[in-house]
Amino acid sequence: MRHAADSRWTLPYNRICPVTQPEYIAAFLSIIAGLGVTDLAQSLCGLVHPRRTVNWHWLPLVWAATTFLLAIQVRWNSFSTLTDTTAEYFLPYLLTFSFLYLTCAFALPDPDGEPRAIRSDPSRPGTEDGGAQGRPSVLASTPEPPVQDLRAFYFSATHRQWYFGIFAAFLIAAQVGLQTANLPTGDGVDEFEVLINGLFAALVGVLILTDRWWVHAPISVFSVLLVGWTTVNSILGLV
Repeated sequence: MRHAADSRWTLPYNRICPVTQPEYIAAFLSIIAGLGVTDLAQSLCGLVHPRRTVNWHWLPLVWAATTFLLAIQVRWNSFSTLTDTTAEYFLPYLLTFSFLYLTCAFALPDPDGEPRAIRSDPSRPGTEDGGAQGRPSVLASTPEPPVQDLRAFYFSATHRQWYFGIFAAFLIAAQVGLQTANLPTGDGVDEFEVLINGLFAALVGVLILTDRWWVHAPISVFSVLLVGWTTVNSILGLV
């Protein structure tokens, strides 16, 4: 019978694998990106809830897909960069991932953001004038399912300003952080990548200024195809 103090039966408490500062940074920023994707998924689940009435429109769904693909691409491409980063790059990366989270959060309407309508039943006493004591009858009030109009939500000035404004800010912040991180390695600034992302941010910025359907439709289709292709190419290395 082995002795309890036998080293082969004890846990290797003396074997410590310290986590480096870049690994802490990478884990923290990964949590932010994961929360953004989770928020996007929760918003979509709220729309397809059986007790929720939705007037569907394809444009916000296209941008939700674009945002999801962009989040996957950013997390995939930033893995090697984050694990080698240092403390001076923490704030630029934190700003970029914070913008990414907000882009995911603003892509679709909040499932808990719409109030329920109360309908009065005139056949019951006290449902129109609030009863004898001026209070609405709780039993006579019938809650109606909330109606979410995705077209009205998408083309609203508030949504366009916040969603596309944050989206453009994310693209700019991501490029500033990425190009700055490449300078110490001697790679220099990738002018082509800066140009492409700058043009993309400008196109997104145009959508803030107008609610014309014929402007949003081609830019939306182009954006989801561009982000979809670059995401697949980044992961699979096709080119």
